[in-house]
Amino acid sequence: MAGRFSDAWLDELRSRVSIEEIVSEYVPLKRKGHRSWGLCPFHNEKTPSFTVDTETQLFYCFGCHKGGSVIQFVMELERLDFPEAVKLLAERVHLPLPEGTDQGSALRADERERIYEANVAAARFFHATLWTGEGAEALSYLYKRGLSDADIRRFGLGFAPRGWDTTLHHLRQAGFEEALLERAGLVVRRESSVYDMFRGRAIFPIISAQGKVLGFGGRALGNEQPKYLNTADTPVFNKRQGLYALNFAKKERAAGRLVLVEGYMDAVSLRKHGVQGVVATLGTALTEEQARLMKRYASEVWISYDGDSAGQKAALRALDILEPAGLKAHVIDYPEGMDPDDFIRARGKEGFEALKKYDATEYRMLRARDGLELSTQDGMTQYVLRCCQILRGVQSPVEMENHLRRLVVESGYEREILLRQIGASAPAPQNAPKPRPRLRREEVSAAEMAQRVLLTLLCEGRIPAQTVEPSDFEAGPLRDCAAWLIEGKAVNAFLEQLDDEGRARVLPALNYQPLPETREEALKMAEDSLEAIRAARRSDEAERLQAQAATADAEERRKIYEKIEKLYEQLP
Repeated sequence: MAGRFSDAWLDELRSRVSIEEIVSEYVPLKRKGHRSWGLCPFHNEKTPSFTVDTETQLFYCFGCHKGGSVIQFVMELERLDFPEAVKLLAERVHLPLPEGTDQGSALRADERERIYEANVAAARFFHATLWTGEGAEALSYLYKRGLSDADIRRFGLGFAPRGWDTTLHHLRQAGFEEALLERAGLVVRRESSVYDMFRGRAIFPIISAQGKVLGFGGRALGNEQPKYLNTADTPVFNKRQGLYALNFAKKERAAGRLVLVEGYMDAVSLRKHGVQGVVATLGTALTEEQARLMKRYASEVWISYDGDSAGQKAALRALDILEPAGLKAHVIDYPEGMDPDDFIRARGKEGFEALKKYDATEYRMLRARDGLELSTQDGMTQYVLRCCQILRGVQSPVEMENHLRRLVVESGYEREILLRQIGASAPAPQNAPKPRPRLRREEVSAAEMAQRVLLTLLCEGRIPAQTVEPSDFEAGPLRDCAAWLIEGKAVNAFLEQLDDEGRARVLPALNYQPLPETREEALKMAEDSLEAIRAARRSDEAERLQAQAATADAEERRKIYEKIEKLYEQLP
C-alpha cells in the first residue's frame, strides 16, 4: 500500500504529524490521560467510544471497531487513497514528497489540487466581476436582500458574466486547460462547443471545512430556470456530501449545535444577523451523508426550513435522516409563509432566538393535526391514533410521559386507553422515527482475549518485549503484529500494510481496556494471559486426541488417553 514511499520517509511523516491535532479538526475530543475521547464519526452513538491514543498515534472506536493510523483516518474521512492521503499530510507539515512517488495516485492528487486552484481562480474572478458594471444587477439584488459590502466580501459572493465563454477565456488566460475546467464543472461541453457552466447568476462559493473551494451555487437574477444551479459532481465535489457555510460552522463548535437551512441566502442572512452554526444543503433534500457530516461538528441540529407546507414536509423528512444519525433534532416554527431570510430581516436575532423550537416528537405530533378538524369527534380520533403511532417510536420513558400527559389533556382520553393504543400492533407511519441500528456484540474466546491483552501491553510499552514470543500467538495477523512489536517497530506502519480483514482482527487486540497501573501488575497480567493461551492450546490438543482415539485400536487408544490425562492435569 505504501507504493514508492520509503519506510524511512513514511516514518518521518508520521513523526511530524500529530494524530490528535488532525482528528480534532473533524471530531471534538476530550483528553483523559494519554487518550482523547469523542463521538465516533464512523457510526451513530450518544456516548463517546472513539479514542485517539497520543502514545501509539492510533485512533480506535470501541463501538464499531474502526481504527488505524493518522493516514488511514484521513483516507476514510476524505475518501482518498493512500498516496493522496500521504500527500495531503505531507503538505500540511511541509515535508517534500520523495522522488518516484506512485504516478497514478500522484496524478490524481495533482488533478484534485489543480481543480482546487481553478475553483479559487474562478471564485476571485466572479467576486471581482460583481463590482464592475456588468455585475451591477447582481450587486443590486444582494443589497436588496439586506447585505452590505462587508457581508459580500465575507462570504466571497460574486457574479458570473452573461457571456457564453467569458469565464472560460479568463481561466484559460490564467493557465488552466480546457479539459481541467470541464473536470472541475466550470465549463460544459455540448458536441463541439464549450461554454461556461454559470452565466448571469449571483455566485455563492461552496467551501469545505478545510477551506478548499469545492464548487459553486448560482442563483438566477430574473425568471431563468432553474432558479438555482450547482456545480455538477467532480473529483472534489459531491452535492450529497457537502454543506454550504461549513467553513464557518467548523470554527463555532462551542455553540454545540448547527442550524440547518435549505438555501444559500437563508444561511448568509442568518449569519449576517449573528446566528452561529448555520449551514445549508446544496440544492438537494437532506442526505444521510450530510447528516453524518453534521455529526462531526455538533450533537444537535435546529431544522430551519420555510414555514409553508413544503417546508413542513421537508422538516419531517429531515427528522427521519437526522435522528438515525445520532443527532438531537429540533424544528423551528416560522409563521406561515415566512422563510428564515424574511423572518431574520424583520425580527432580528432576538426574534429568531425566541421562536418555538419543537423537539422531534413534538413536531411530528404537531404535523399530525394537518388536514384534520379537531373540533369533531372523528377528527380528534384520527389525531389521537396518529399521535399514538408516533409515540410508539419514543424510547425515553421520561419523554414518553411528557407527551402522554399532553395528549391526555388535548384529547380527553384516559391515560390507560392511550397506553393500550400505543402498545397495539400497527404499522409505523411515515413520520414515525426510524429505529437506530444496533451494533453487533462481539463474542471473543478466552484465548483470543489473552492474546489481545498481550498485544496491548506490548504496544503500550507496559511489558518488556522479551516477555513474549511470536509463537505465543495464533498464526496470522496477531502473530505478525507481535513479531513487529517485539522488533521495536511502530505499530501504525504495520497497520497500514494490512487489508481490511487483517486490520479488523488486529485493532481490538491493540486496545484492551482497562490496563494495569503499575509495571508489576502489567507483568502479572501478561503471565496470566500466557497461561490462558497455554491452557487453551492444551484443551484444543485434548479435543484433537479425543477425536483421534475414536478410530484407534485398543493399545493406541490407551496411549492416547494417557496423553489426554496428562494434558488435563496441566489445566487450571
